[in-house]
Amino acid sequence: MYDNSNSDYVRSDSAQMTIDYVTGMGIFLLSVAFVFQFMSSLFIPFQSDADQATLAADRASTVLVERLVTANKLGAVNVIDQEKLYYFNNTKLNHSNQTNYNNALYELGLYSNEIIFDVNMSVAYPNGTIMNQVNTNFPLVSGPELPEYISTGQTSRFVLIVNSSTGYNQTAIISVRVW
Repeated sequence: MYDNSNSDYVRSDSAQMTIDYVTGMGIFLLSVAFVFQFMSSLFIPFQSDADQATLAADRASTVLVERLVTANKLGAVNVIDQEKLYYFNNTKLNHSNQTNYNNALYELGLYSNEIIFDVNMSVAYPNGTIMNQVNTNFPLVSGPELPEYISTGQTSRFVLIVNSSTGYNQTAIISVRVW
Protein backbone atom coordinates (compact mmCIF):
# COMPACT_ATOMS: atom_id res chain seq x y z
CA MET A 1 0.00 0.00 0.00
CA TYR A 2 0.96 3.61 -0.43
CA ASP A 3 1.54 5.90 2.54
CA ASN A 4 1.19 9.68 1.97
CA SER A 5 2.87 10.50 5.29
CA ASN A 6 6.36 9.71 4.01
CA SER A 7 7.74 13.02 2.68
CA ASP A 8 10.93 11.47 1.28
CA TYR A 9 9.03 9.42 -1.27
CA VAL A 10 6.82 11.26 -3.75
CA ARG A 11 5.03 9.22 -6.33
CA SER A 12 4.61 10.84 -9.75
CA ASP A 13 3.31 9.41 -13.03
CA SER A 14 5.10 12.11 -15.02
CA ALA A 15 8.69 11.38 -14.06
CA GLN A 16 9.79 10.89 -17.69
CA MET A 17 7.88 13.80 -19.14
CA THR A 18 11.01 15.74 -20.20
CA ILE A 19 12.65 12.72 -21.82
CA ASP A 20 9.41 11.78 -23.60
CA TYR A 21 8.97 15.35 -24.84
CA VAL A 22 12.55 15.61 -26.17
CA THR A 23 12.30 12.21 -27.87
CA GLY A 24 8.95 13.06 -29.44
CA MET A 25 10.18 16.46 -30.69
CA GLY A 26 13.35 14.88 -32.09
CA ILE A 27 11.37 12.31 -34.06
CA PHE A 28 8.96 14.99 -35.26
CA LEU A 29 11.78 17.30 -36.44
CA LEU A 30 13.56 14.45 -38.22
CA SER A 31 10.29 13.56 -39.96
CA VAL A 32 9.74 17.17 -41.04
CA ALA A 33 13.34 17.43 -42.32
CA PHE A 34 12.93 14.21 -44.30
CA VAL A 35 9.69 15.42 -45.88
CA PHE A 36 11.22 18.76 -46.91
CA GLN A 37 14.30 17.04 -48.33
CA PHE A 38 12.20 14.57 -50.30
CA MET A 39 9.70 17.14 -51.56
CA SER A 40 12.35 19.59 -52.77
CA SER A 41 14.10 16.90 -54.83
CA LEU A 42 10.75 15.75 -56.20
CA PHE A 43 10.26 18.97 -58.20
CA ILE A 44 13.85 19.59 -59.36
CA PRO A 45 13.49 17.74 -62.72
CA PHE A 46 10.69 20.12 -63.71
CA GLN A 47 12.82 23.20 -63.04
CA SER A 48 15.75 22.48 -65.35
CA ASP A 49 16.24 22.01 -69.08
CA ALA A 50 19.58 20.28 -68.54
CA ASP A 51 17.94 16.85 -68.29
CA GLN A 52 16.73 17.00 -71.88
CA ALA A 53 20.16 18.10 -73.09
CA THR A 54 21.87 15.39 -71.03
CA LEU A 55 19.62 12.70 -72.50
CA ALA A 56 20.31 14.02 -76.00
CA ALA A 57 24.07 14.01 -75.30
CA ASP A 58 23.87 10.44 -74.06
CA ARG A 59 21.95 9.34 -77.16
CA ALA A 60 24.35 11.19 -79.47
CA SER A 61 27.44 9.67 -77.85
CA THR A 62 25.92 6.20 -78.08
CA VAL A 63 25.12 6.62 -81.78
CA LEU A 64 28.56 8.10 -82.44
CA VAL A 65 30.59 5.42 -80.66
CA GLU A 66 28.47 2.37 -81.42
CA ARG A 67 27.43 3.08 -85.02
CA LEU A 68 29.16 5.94 -86.83
CA VAL A 69 32.84 5.58 -85.94
CA THR A 70 32.95 2.01 -84.69
CA ALA A 71 35.73 -0.32 -85.75
CA ASN A 72 34.76 -3.26 -87.94
CA LYS A 73 35.30 -5.78 -85.15
CA LEU A 74 32.20 -7.73 -84.21
CA GLY A 75 31.42 -7.75 -80.52
CA ALA A 76 33.94 -5.02 -79.69
CA VAL A 77 32.36 -2.46 -77.40
CA ASN A 78 33.70 1.13 -77.36
CA VAL A 79 36.35 0.35 -79.99
CA ILE A 80 36.42 3.02 -82.69
CA ASP A 81 38.30 3.43 -85.95
CA GLN A 82 40.76 6.31 -86.02
CA GLU A 83 40.15 7.20 -89.69
CA LYS A 84 36.36 7.27 -89.22
CA LEU A 85 36.80 9.49 -86.17
CA TYR A 86 39.05 11.91 -88.09
CA TYR A 87 36.59 12.01 -90.99
CA PHE A 88 33.65 12.64 -88.70
CA ASN A 89 35.57 15.31 -86.80
CA ASN A 90 36.93 17.17 -89.84
CA THR A 91 34.10 16.76 -92.34
CA LYS A 92 30.80 16.04 -90.61
CA LEU A 93 31.11 18.19 -87.49
CA ASN A 94 32.84 21.03 -89.30
CA HIS A 95 30.65 23.94 -88.25
CA SER A 96 31.80 26.12 -91.17
CA ASN A 97 30.03 23.76 -93.64
CA GLN A 98 26.42 24.04 -92.45
CA THR A 99 25.08 21.29 -94.74
CA ASN A 100 27.53 18.67 -93.44
CA TYR A 101 26.97 19.85 -89.86
CA ASN A 102 23.17 19.54 -90.18
CA ASN A 103 23.57 16.06 -91.72
CA ALA A 104 25.75 15.06 -88.77
CA LEU A 105 23.11 16.36 -86.35
CA TYR A 106 20.51 14.30 -88.20
CA GLU A 107 22.69 11.16 -88.02
CA LEU A 108 23.22 11.70 -84.28
CA GLY A 109 19.48 12.12 -83.69
CA LEU A 110 19.78 15.79 -82.70
CA TYR A 111 17.94 17.34 -85.65
CA SER A 112 14.20 17.00 -86.13
CA ASN A 113 11.15 19.09 -86.94
CA GLU A 114 10.42 19.63 -83.24
CA ILE A 115 13.83 20.54 -81.84
CA ILE A 116 17.35 21.16 -83.06
CA PHE A 117 20.34 20.75 -80.75
CA ASP A 118 23.89 21.90 -81.28
CA VAL A 119 26.72 19.51 -80.53
CA ASN A 120 30.38 19.84 -79.60
CA MET A 121 32.69 16.84 -79.47
CA SER A 122 36.19 16.56 -78.05
CA VAL A 123 38.58 13.63 -77.79
CA ALA A 124 41.10 13.71 -74.95
CA TYR A 125 43.69 11.44 -73.42
CA PRO A 126 42.73 9.95 -70.05
CA ASN A 127 44.93 12.56 -68.31
CA GLY A 128 42.72 15.34 -69.75
CA THR A 129 44.91 16.79 -72.52
CA ILE A 130 43.15 17.21 -75.86
CA MET A 131 44.26 14.68 -78.47
CA ASN A 132 45.79 15.95 -81.74
CA GLN A 133 45.61 14.28 -85.11
CA VAL A 134 48.67 12.45 -86.35
CA ASN A 135 51.38 14.69 -87.89
CA THR A 136 49.34 17.87 -87.37
CA ASN A 137 48.54 20.23 -84.56
CA PHE A 138 44.83 20.12 -85.29
CA PRO A 139 43.03 19.13 -82.07
CA LEU A 140 40.15 16.68 -82.04
CA VAL A 141 37.55 19.25 -81.04
CA SER A 142 34.64 19.89 -83.35
CA GLY A 143 31.35 21.70 -83.51
CA PRO A 144 30.52 25.23 -82.42
CA GLU A 145 31.99 26.78 -79.28
CA LEU A 146 30.19 26.09 -76.03
CA PRO A 147 27.72 28.79 -74.97
CA GLU A 148 28.20 30.46 -71.60
CA TYR A 149 24.66 30.96 -70.34
CA ILE A 150 22.73 27.99 -71.71
CA SER A 151 22.15 24.65 -70.00
CA THR A 152 24.51 22.11 -71.54
CA GLY A 153 24.30 18.34 -71.26
CA GLN A 154 27.50 16.34 -71.40
CA THR A 155 28.34 12.67 -71.69
CA SER A 156 31.83 11.21 -71.68
CA ARG A 157 32.78 7.74 -72.90
CA PHE A 158 36.00 5.84 -72.40
CA VAL A 159 37.00 4.33 -75.75
CA LEU A 160 39.83 2.53 -77.51
CA ILE A 161 40.89 4.19 -80.77
CA VAL A 162 42.35 1.69 -83.27
CA ASN A 163 44.34 2.58 -86.38
CA SER A 164 43.25 -0.14 -88.83
CA SER A 165 46.28 0.25 -91.12
CA THR A 166 49.05 0.10 -88.47
CA GLY A 167 47.24 -1.73 -85.66
CA TYR A 168 48.29 0.98 -83.19
CA ASN A 169 45.68 1.68 -80.52
CA GLN A 170 45.27 4.17 -77.71
CA THR A 171 42.72 4.89 -75.02
CA ALA A 172 40.80 8.13 -75.04
CA ILE A 173 37.77 9.88 -73.62
CA ILE A 174 35.16 11.19 -76.04
CA SER A 175 33.06 14.00 -74.58
CA VAL A 176 29.85 14.99 -76.32
CA ARG A 177 28.21 18.25 -75.24
CA VAL A 178 24.70 19.18 -76.38
CA TRP A 179 22.70 22.37 -75.92
